[in-house]
Formats: sequence, C-alpha cells, structure tokens
Amino acid sequence: MKKNKIFLFFGPPGSGKGTLSEMCVDQFGWLQLSTGNLCRQHIANGTVVGKKIQQIIASGQLVSDEIIVNMVVDWIKSQSTKPEGIVFDGYPRTLAQAQMLYDFWQKQLFEFDLVLVKLNIDRQLLFDRVTHRIVCSNKNCGRVCDVCGSALEHRPDDTQDSLKLRLKIYYQHEQEILDFYVGKGLKIHELNADQGARNLFDDFKKTVL
Repeated sequence: MKKNKIFLFFGPPGSGKGTLSEMCVDQFGWLQLSTGNLCRQHIANGTVVGKKIQQIIASGQLVSDEIIVNMVVDWIKSQSTKPEGIVFDGYPRTLAQAQMLYDFWQKQLFEFDLVLVKLNIDRQLLFDRVTHRIVCSNKNCGRVCDVCGSALEHRPDDTQDSLKLRLKIYYQHEQEILDFYVGKGLKIHELNADQGARNLFDDFKKTVL
C-alpha cells in the first residue's frame, strides 16, 4: 500500500523553503508544520506541554529536543484525516531531533514515508534575498507576501552580520542531519534554489514527486 509522505525541507534562511512549502499547501492541500507555531498553540491553549514550554522560555532556557520531537509526533498522530503530504519547513533543526524523529518512524508510530529535499542556492544571491526581503508583521502568518492584510516589515535579524552567523550555525547542523539520514539509506533530492519560486516548484514536482 502506498504511504503518504512527510517532506523534510532543508536550506538556509532565504533559500525559499517557506515559499515552496506554501505552494505545496496551496496546490496539493498538504499540511505544513511549524514547530514555532505548534509551541505557541500549546501555550495559548494552556496544555500541559504548553505550560511546560512557557516555564522553560520564561526561565531563559531552550525547549529541549525531546519535548519538540514528542510534540511533533503527537501532532502527526492526532490528525484525524491523514493528508497525502506534510511539509516540515526547517525541521528537524538538530541532529538529536533528526535521530529521535527517525526512531519514531522506524517504530512505525506514524505511517508516512520520509522524503528529504535540499535547496541549494548561490551565497551572494542568498544575501541579496535576505537583506531585501519583507515579511508579514503578523507572527501567526509570517509569509513573505501580503496574504492576511497585516503590515509588511523587514525582519530585524535580516542583516549581513546576523545572516553570516545564522548560516554558519545552520550549515553545521544541516550537514550533521543529512549525513545521519544518508547513513540510514535515505536519498536526498537536491534542487536549484537560484531560480524563481514558480520554476523551483516545477522542478520539485518533476524531481521529487
């Protein structure tokens, strides 16, 4: 029986992961998972996990990989109607998260195939994109275009110096995660993110689907 798929999108900030995710949601009716939004939902709903996350954040600590992964897996299992595809935009973020997600998958606690998609982009183009982009000021939206009607703004961390640091950290974690999954026999689908969003989406459909 053909399984539905979880797509893990990898790529540095500004490579187009978010836009590609949105196009998949709009075109195919897939679900998109943001761990940040998921945390905020738990906090807003006053769940046990939400209260724990709120306490951790209030104390200045980072939410542990174990809490994040358990929250993600619970969310997957809670879907009453299993979608054909779920897009994880920028998740897993650490090797530990990748390992725990793989362990859950191996135990067949959710019946989806894992599909890895890596967006490659020229470094100078990436800097140009990030330092010039504007996003929605509504934190529950966050799209790079005017969708919900809220004001658009430049992100305060979209600067040259900030991006250099973010890229250094990102690529370190990305390589560890991809090496782990390749070591487990999973294939990485690589796409050229130098092109426009529509062409990138067309390549995704031809290469990955």
